[in-house]
Amino acid sequence: MRLFTAIDLPDGLRNELAAVQTPSALDARWADPDQFHVTLRFIGDADPDEARRYEEALAGVTESPVRCTPYGLDVLPSRRSPRVLMLGLERTESLLSLYEAVEEALHAEGVPAEDREYRPHVTLARLDDSPPEAAHAYLRTRDLSDVPAFEADRFILYESTPTADGAVHEPRAVFPLGD
Repeated sequence: MRLFTAIDLPDGLRNELAAVQTPSALDARWADPDQFHVTLRFIGDADPDEARRYEEALAGVTESPVRCTPYGLDVLPSRRSPRVLMLGLERTESLLSLYEAVEEALHAEGVPAEDREYRPHVTLARLDDSPPEAAHAYLRTRDLSDVPAFEADRFILYESTPTADGAVHEPRAVFPLGD
């Protein structure tokens, strides 16, 4: 099984993001709005025993609720080579604290440390072979700079199953934040 940890989105934000998914404007593989999330940490393949250990370790994470502050549409990994269209989130203190606590809990169970900087975001589409100019034009015509911040009071361990239409993510465990 493939695992990752994430924060779910409020339904209002999920609906607002779905509204900017315009297939005619950009050749992309659009993410299913029901699958939108903010990844905290991708874990990867795990056997049932590893999954149980990761779940137990994550249950020990004691962080406060997290403030998620969107800053607008962007692309990953760079403007020169856009491969993912996303809603970017600011690296707030509370979000980074949760990320580090999750990273530490998983690392203690043998998950290798992440080797790149954490860039919180919501994936809206995979751009595959779209030319950079098409992504840039799309970004110029869409504005999500005024999306309101939201507070997450839990994070989730997901199991991800690849399908022909994209991965399907099912919650395996939910971990409350705060009291």
